[in-house]
Amino acid sequence: MHRSSLAVVGVALAVLAASAASAQPRLPIFDTHVHYSEPAWREYPPDAVDALLKRAGVPRALVSSTPDDGTLALNRRDADRYVPMLRPYRGGVGSSNWFQDPDLAAYLEGRLSAGIYRGIGEFHLFDARHVDTPQVRRVVELAISRDIFVHIHSNEAPVRALIALDRRLKILWAHAGMSEPPEVVGALLDASPVLWTELSFRAESIAPGGKLDDAWRALFLRHRHRFMIGTDTYVTPRWGEYLDLVEQHRNWLGQLPPDIASDIAWRNAARLFGAGNARFAVE
Repeated sequence: MHRSSLAVVGVALAVLAASAASAQPRLPIFDTHVHYSEPAWREYPPDAVDALLKRAGVPRALVSSTPDDGTLALNRRDADRYVPMLRPYRGGVGSSNWFQDPDLAAYLEGRLSAGIYRGIGEFHLFDARHVDTPQVRRVVELAISRDIFVHIHSNEAPVRALIALDRRLKILWAHAGMSEPPEVVGALLDASPVLWTELSFRAESIAPGGKLDDAWRALFLRHRHRFMIGTDTYVTPRWGEYLDLVEQHRNWLGQLPPDIASDIAWRNAARLFGAGNARFAVE
């Protein structure tokens, strides 16, 4: 065949491949790290949040907020879309002092009595020594007694301390440690069968330049049932970036085998937190 004819055939095949890819149904995402905190309420009322999630192809989301009223507002609007988590932050209680709050136990126990929350968090622990406070120990007791999760933002050491404190505790590790490398994340997943992690803020390290990193790929293949997707709308401008944040994850998910991509995109989270009325086929 003449070289020019080969070039034409090559272009045609590329067009066909692109058309086939675009014809594939969009992978749904279960977003396991959403905040709907007070600064966002005016600019993004619940109907605007609904519209964003629908446009992004996110039929279900794990939500916690500062204060908790934001989470409750979304859950009241659509309990099948918004899964509530109870954050300990409110008023003057935040990431730097919640684990010393003398009123923490009463606050959590009062709210948890509603029976709607699937976990406590997201909360921050920057020092493994803080795991040994009475407040954190009570959080662990409450989570285990109610068979719910804790959602922790930390590096490796506090997660190891929580695992050592009680191996029954179900942990959702935010951001896969934010900057921890795949080998550290993998070692922690090996250490506890009831540790899962979500990947908000990690898309650029998972797929630098858009290409899935080999070490992350190997870890996803080895622990396909332990990863989930998150966006972390921790400040209001993140809502303006929401569609792009979801697409960043879809990009690298599309470089995995489809069944593993589906596990990480939504199936793992739906197994743990339920599918609501989303059309997920959960096995």
